Amino acid sequence: MTVFWIRTAAAAALVGAFGTAALAQPAEPIPFRPTVSGIIGHVVVPAYDDLVRAADAEHEAVAALCEAPNEEALATARDRFADLVRAFSSVEPYRFGPAREENRFERLFFWPDRRGIGLRQVQGLLAEEDPSALEVESLQDKSVAVQGLIALDYVLSDDDAVVLAETPAGYRCRYAEAIAGAILATATDIRDGWTGEGGYGELMLSAGPDNPIYRSHGEALQEFLEAAREQLQIVSDMKIRAIVGEEPDDARPKLSPFWRSGLVLSSMDANLAAILTLQNDSGLAELLPDDAAFNAGSLAFQIGEARRVLSELAADGTPWIELAEEPEAHGQLLYATIPIDGALEILAERYPAALGLILGFNSLDGD
Repeated sequence: MTVFWIRTAAAAALVGAFGTAALAQPAEPIPFRPTVSGIIGHVVVPAYDDLVRAADAEHEAVAALCEAPNEEALATARDRFADLVRAFSSVEPYRFGPAREENRFERLFFWPDRRGIGLRQVQGLLAEEDPSALEVESLQDKSVAVQGLIALDYVLSDDDAVVLAETPAGYRCRYAEAIAGAILATATDIRDGWTGEGGYGELMLSAGPDNPIYRSHGEALQEFLEAAREQLQIVSDMKIRAIVGEEPDDARPKLSPFWRSGLVLSSMDANLAAILTLQNDSGLAELLPDDAAFNAGSLAFQIGEARRVLSELAADGTPWIELAEEPEAHGQLLYATIPIDGALEILAERYPAALGLILGFNSLDGD
């Protein structure tokens, strides 16, 4: 653990070094609308397009598995599920707007589930073989916990999932197909909610005194910065610290999303990559005044360091259940939270200060 603490101190020093830089204030009003347009058109909508494509591919793969069950078809369904999880993790920060309507975000991603309520509901459907869970529309009328990614993760990758390769296809496979269909329908609804006539994209771009939500394009940009900040906080506090604990013996790795399918690290990496995409592909970095432009590089450095740690842990190939409890890996996971927190500080304080914005409290802030 000595190496870990040395690296921790070094990372903390880096965060502190960035923290000593003066916070620039804009000399004149900044036109935010082009950046808001860039975020919507070049980041959010393309990411949701990718999610819809990945959901469609997974639905087709599961349908093919149920039509002709075999090991290869099961492997393909799991591979497409991995693509789907990464695509979802890339839009996970954007849980406002269309994702909030009709509990769509929770329909896709019912997590955390510390008491295992959702798992028990999924297990109940499998035990009872409830026929109403085999059609997308009737499945969508049920609990959000039984129709999303966490439910499909269990159905495809639990120890009992070996039956999915057996002929003929049984209830479990047909239920998996319905879940995949429900995910596709929900992802499509969210995407269309951004792009349709009078949709959320238009709402943000028409910010002004008469807009019911955004009085200015600065407020619209703040929404995206707050979303990115909140996602970094979720990764650092909920997906790492709360899971691995202060010591290896405190780890509770089975509380992580996607641990059965082995996609814990991959999903977190996609979360972090999404924040860089938000900065780099939208014009956000270019919006910074010259004397604050270094913040874009600082953010890229911090996120890159965290992604490097996750990549090295993933390359080891150790299952997540063992990895979270292994002392050296445990230390590396905690170390990764330091650059993540550094990136969070840049988004929460430096970007707003440089742009003349003020971020409010997010849903994770304490009372």
